[in-house]
Amino acid sequence: MVIRVRQLLVLLIAVLLVQGELLAQSRQGDVVGSLSGAVNKYHGEFSDDLFGPGATMSLRYAAMDRLWLEARFGLGEYRWKITDAKIAQYPQYFGSGAQVGNKYPGSSTTIESENESRLTNADLLLNYVIVDGIPASPFITAGVGIVNTAPSNSVEHSALPNNEAGVYTHSAMSVVLGGGVQIPISQRVGLLLRAEHRFVFSKYLDDVAFKGKNDALSAFSIGFTYRFNEPDDDDELTDWECEECCVDNCEDDCDEALCCDGSHLDSSSHCCAPSCAHCCQHCCCCCCCKTQAAAAPAGGGGGSPAPPAEPAPGPTGGGPKPEAMDVPCPTGQHRECFGPPGFGICVDDGPPMGPERIQWELARTLEDGSLLRETDGKWYRKQIMPDGSTRVTKGLLPFEATDCKECKEKQRLEKLRLEQQR
Repeated sequence: MVIRVRQLLVLLIAVLLVQGELLAQSRQGDVVGSLSGAVNKYHGEFSDDLFGPGATMSLRYAAMDRLWLEARFGLGEYRWKITDAKIAQYPQYFGSGAQVGNKYPGSSTTIESENESRLTNADLLLNYVIVDGIPASPFITAGVGIVNTAPSNSVEHSALPNNEAGVYTHSAMSVVLGGGVQIPISQRVGLLLRAEHRFVFSKYLDDVAFKGKNDALSAFSIGFTYRFNEPDDDDELTDWECEECCVDNCEDDCDEALCCDGSHLDSSSHCCAPSCAHCCQHCCCCCCCKTQAAAAPAGGGGGSPAPPAEPAPGPTGGGPKPEAMDVPCPTGQHRECFGPPGFGICVDDGPPMGPERIQWELARTLEDGSLLRETDGKWYRKQIMPDGSTRVTKGLLPFEATDCKECKEKQRLEKLRLEQQR
């Protein structure tokens, strides 16, 4: 048993390492189904070390990002042993001097060494995610449910005496408390582990009520989840999209930066997407949140907006022929330097939230070695930065590279700086 538990822990750790880049976090509006196998443990007058098998299926809805409403249905059984000591302890139930193989007093049911009961449950649960935005989503559970039982012996499957006599009803209300963890395997499929304790408002889960206390059930389950709705665009962000928030320019603009958590943002400021928060925590805050005026482009881009030019034909393996700039970049975009000396392009201020998957294998290579992919009325440009990271920018079609005096000046100053360092 210990070896199996260790093997399970190793498997879970391996899944977490392999799927480290996936986020299990749910989004408001997610609809997720689950199917799990379980083991049930009974607690009452005859408590022992026996377990019974079970299975559950559920459907949950994310009313909020971290709050799930779940409806669940389960089938299974629980078991308990009948020993000589237990028979001697309760002679009023088993009969004085009774032993395994005898009949229960006033009943045709045989006393066997093991009893069992089928278990049917229907539950309505609330689940709250304790920590969000990490590869695994740990959560706590609380809810109410109905259980239906039918205690019997294990071989004959004959009803036990009080069940046979109709002393109690077969259904009872219950309260469920527990927790678990969901581990993503893909954007739709996840691994689900749960442990729960069920307080049942019945003294007769084992057919007797000698101690005068309600009986209870515990369960441990493992299974799989499946998300039925399409993943949000935020869920499809890859590492390079998040790194869009974390490239250079920190040294120049940190004095005008605002908090990455958005708590001090005003109407003139912007911040990276919430799904990139794990990325922002590892980089200079000003790379994630800056005032519009201080938002210097991350890959190059100069100071004040440059007078733009009329559109030029799209590049074929490099930047197009430069043209004089007449108008500034559209609202929500800024200029960045590109390709041959003195060229600039207009890119979106925020990180690209683009198609679910950008098919870079269909992209064409530009003169500076970057890749250009045109899709859904937008162009996406992928660059390999000097530090080895990947950066993606986005703009409106057609892709336009235009003559830019600010880019020329910036490149001249950078060249001068490098010469002075030598």
